[in-house]
Amino acid sequence: MTYKAMDFYETVYSRAPLADQFTIPLVRLTKNYGIVPAAATSWEQSSDGKSWTFHLRKGINWSDGAELTAADFVETLRYSADPKHAWDFAWFWSGVIKNYTEAVAGKVPTSEIGVRQGADKYTLVFESDAPVAFMPSACLYTTPLSAAALHKHGSGQYNIDPATSVTCGDYALKTFEPTSTVVLEPNKKYSGPIKPPIAGLVAKIYAGGDMLPRFQTGEVDTINAGPIDVKAASRNSQLKKLHLYKNPQDFKIWYVFFDVTKSPFDKLEVRQAFAHSVDRDPLVNNILAPLASPAYGYLMPGYPFAIGDELKQYTNYDPTKAKSLLAQAGYPNGQGFPAVTFDWFPNAAASSDSVVQALVENWNKVLGINIKLQQIDQTTFYDRMNKKPTEITMGMVSYGMDYFDASNMLSVYKSNGRHNWNNKQYDDLLAQGAAESDKTKRQEIYTKAQVLLTQQAPAVFIFHPLYGYYYGPYMQGAALTKNDLGYDGIQWPGFSPTSDSMDTLHVASNVSDSKRQPQTLLGS
Repeated sequence: MTYKAMDFYETVYSRAPLADQFTIPLVRLTKNYGIVPAAATSWEQSSDGKSWTFHLRKGINWSDGAELTAADFVETLRYSADPKHAWDFAWFWSGVIKNYTEAVAGKVPTSEIGVRQGADKYTLVFESDAPVAFMPSACLYTTPLSAAALHKHGSGQYNIDPATSVTCGDYALKTFEPTSTVVLEPNKKYSGPIKPPIAGLVAKIYAGGDMLPRFQTGEVDTINAGPIDVKAASRNSQLKKLHLYKNPQDFKIWYVFFDVTKSPFDKLEVRQAFAHSVDRDPLVNNILAPLASPAYGYLMPGYPFAIGDELKQYTNYDPTKAKSLLAQAGYPNGQGFPAVTFDWFPNAAASSDSVVQALVENWNKVLGINIKLQQIDQTTFYDRMNKKPTEITMGMVSYGMDYFDASNMLSVYKSNGRHNWNNKQYDDLLAQGAAESDKTKRQEIYTKAQVLLTQQAPAVFIFHPLYGYYYGPYMQGAALTKNDLGYDGIQWPGFSPTSDSMDTLHVASNVSDSKRQPQTLLGS
């Protein structure tokens, strides 16, 4: 992969390790996923629900001497909506910020999007066409570029050169080598509210290879450990003593989706039969443990407004019911069921090869059909899935949150979205949930949406992955301890100004020397 930038608003999918350290968003997340102030000290919604006002913290300065003000956020969001920029995450604000979709399409100038300065330079106002209850959660993604630097250089690329980089965050750029190393040093002019005890950060970029030996030799201080790493560590006399930290990160779901416009998946009973033919518990226990949990619905337990037991009746393992449903669809014992190809792409973290083999084996056995597997590369898979109409009859894919609210994850199945299941009742429920501020009422709305989605089975939900991490024993602090959901390690969104993990993670010389002065963190 070629890394192109250090800023979210320059590129999301091609930004380098240690990106987003040169700024501060309006809000950030605690390890318990609570929204707390960052660049903004407070915020409120208007009486009609169509605007949010954020009050900025005074005295946060950019390294060029300018103060962080509403203008930086306004210019950054206008830049993101500029069709000439062609930002790779523009969908995020579409339908949320007023006129944003139109600006991205070139129908209105970016100056007309619903983001403006309020009564003074410390007041930022977001406007929408309809009430948006989740705006504070979405504003986790408001890491601004410097308006002055953006005007001077024309893009956010200025932050990949130490000579032109401008920061109002804790760190400044020392080295940017997109194929080998990114090094951050302390920002000597920092005046913001977040003061991490780790003075410097180093990201080593590897083209491939096993990270576990690099961790074992001290070449890196932390690694993301997949199932293969965990098994290998359990056989090593030294590594097996290390604690395996586990957490859900972006509360991802791996699921099998169907083209519901084509036979045989245009029949509800067929889709339901597939849902009731997945034996999730042994699949997780035998292949994915200890880094996964079975998925009976789209939202992972612990995610806002998620429900669990209410959904099992629609998707639990029940071979007898599955056979009955398939017969109702006109395929008794699988007779006459058409040839279907199941497309998938390799993903080591999800053990996708073993998972899809197990799924197909059970479907064929329980339903008496003959599903064929077709492996394709990930880029081709997404290209084919995203075609309108889709070129994939059934396939396995994942999705993880962008912000911590049900409106985000559940929107994947909105009409004319990622998949071709279009359901007006579901769309109406999501619109109601997005506009509703009362938490109890939102729970009722999103419960109905989850039941409808699961019962209609445009997809079969398979498992929720957990992410495993090993940290050097000298890495310590409250950031690594368990949160209210029982997960430990650095929670999503990671060690960055968007998270409170920066406040407490520190590096000691050894396990017992917790008071030693912080030193450079070597990451991967």
